[in-house]
Amino acid sequence: MRVKPIMAGAMLAVLTACSGGGVPLTAGSTAPTSASASGGAKDVMVNVAAGTGQFSENFNPLVQGVPNLMGTWGMIYEPLMFFNQSKSGDVQPLLATKYEFGDDGTSLTFTLREGVKWSDGKPFTAEDVAFNFLYRRDKKDLNAAGTNIKDAQVLSPTQVKITFTERMYTKLSDVAGAPTYMVPKHIWEKIDKPSKETNTKPVGTGPFIMGEFTPQSYTLVKNPLHWDTGKPKIAGLRFWSYNNNDASMQALVAGQLDWGGMFMPEPDKQFVAKDPQHNQYKNEAHLYITNLIPNLTKAPLNDLAVRQAVNVALDRDKIIDLAFAGLGKPVSPLGLVLPLFQDYVSPKYASLKLEYNPDKARQILEAAGYTKGGDGYYAKDGKRLSITCHLVTGWTDYVSAAQVMKQQLKEVGIEFRAKEVSFNAFVDIQQKGDFESMMWNAWGGPHPFQMYNNILNSKNTPPASQNMARYKNQAVDDALKVIANTPPEQADTIKQAIYTIQDAVVADLPYIPLQQSSSLAEFRTTNVTGWPSEQNPYALGLPFSHPDNGIVAKNLQPAQ
Repeated sequence: MRVKPIMAGAMLAVLTACSGGGVPLTAGSTAPTSASASGGAKDVMVNVAAGTGQFSENFNPLVQGVPNLMGTWGMIYEPLMFFNQSKSGDVQPLLATKYEFGDDGTSLTFTLREGVKWSDGKPFTAEDVAFNFLYRRDKKDLNAAGTNIKDAQVLSPTQVKITFTERMYTKLSDVAGAPTYMVPKHIWEKIDKPSKETNTKPVGTGPFIMGEFTPQSYTLVKNPLHWDTGKPKIAGLRFWSYNNNDASMQALVAGQLDWGGMFMPEPDKQFVAKDPQHNQYKNEAHLYITNLIPNLTKAPLNDLAVRQAVNVALDRDKIIDLAFAGLGKPVSPLGLVLPLFQDYVSPKYASLKLEYNPDKARQILEAAGYTKGGDGYYAKDGKRLSITCHLVTGWTDYVSAAQVMKQQLKEVGIEFRAKEVSFNAFVDIQQKGDFESMMWNAWGGPHPFQMYNNILNSKNTPPASQNMARYKNQAVDDALKVIANTPPEQADTIKQAIYTIQDAVVADLPYIPLQQSSSLAEFRTTNVTGWPSEQNPYALGLPFSHPDNGIVAKNLQPAQ
């Protein structure tokens, strides 16, 4: 049995002492403050932009597809471990301090942190962890699609062994990370329909507990029983709802908010310049990739030559500048977020970049038998080369990107038409494959395997996962199986399999990457400091990204 302790990879912000009350605070647009018992520092409520429209009181951490309140995951409830997506390979202990793969990768044994209590004062033990996995296995409304959990055994008050029906080497983050938040057995064992539970009095192990709630604003306040000694340093957080994104951005700029995660075209001009001493932002440009997704089961993008021509006809710099306000980053042809996963780039592709070459696009098409007609567009077998791209109505950056792409593709003789539909309709065509192309994002995880498996595995066609292109390649499937069945310490074997996948991505062009996308996290340091930064990326800075939001919030300190 291989034993691997969880090491704290990124040093968390060093905090000074101050106290905060674990009691509900009164509503208000500014943070209430008071002298603390520890020597004059101020209690601070951090004001957070948390959405539009009225809030519904729902703190259910087991169903992530419902409109739960921000802070449910990460602030109130915690997983066993934290996988930092801001820093490759950074795995930090939370409720578990050590994990062991056993039984040829089909079991995981966790050693739990001693002395942890639920916020109602009852001890957190291995019984709770075993319950969480068995509860997820047995409750059909949580596991309609089935589960790979076989059993969960309590070995001691601080040790639990989970067994599975498959090897779990690549799924540690699913088991111990954000998808699996721990809930107390003594409360949830009495709940028969967990997916229907709104859980208005949440009990967790996280750094914060429920304060007060209204449809316009709610608070989470310091958990005095939190296991991480001396944290949080702030009194709590107040979450605000606004009528629309413009209103929340105005509140941020006016200094009424401390923390936001809103897109703004020119953050330096619109936000930082308003108060250069206190306003700052972090561009989290390593989370996902925006792709033009071809449906490989439908013409014309099932033709590799057409995909290749489109790929070299697009000027990504102009697309990023004109449609995405210059905030996106150039994207790797390998479909990896960089520099996060630079160590996994095949040596043969170390210098590979996307090419912009309209002349080459025309040459590719003509070599494939397309001829240009009098209307300026290429055609084959009497049919004009025309591509329809589905977009979500109102997503202005994507609509703008489609307009830029339309002009660029027209210049090389390809007709490109955007078709806007509602979000629900967009999801429906994703699932059914009823589209020629669409603009959408590919999400990964803490290892390149997650991204490649999500979008390339032939078994992960929707609704299973994100293989929207309906891509099928046996060599890729085999390489993914090798990674899934290889212990993580056999790094060379894993890298060789990843290199095989990259060979296929370059040769087949199953997705046409547009940009490495950007998510902005905005901070104000007037009231609190200790936010993540480029120099200290101890967690994602986005208030809605979990459990990062809890990691960030408990490491904030009142401004001196």
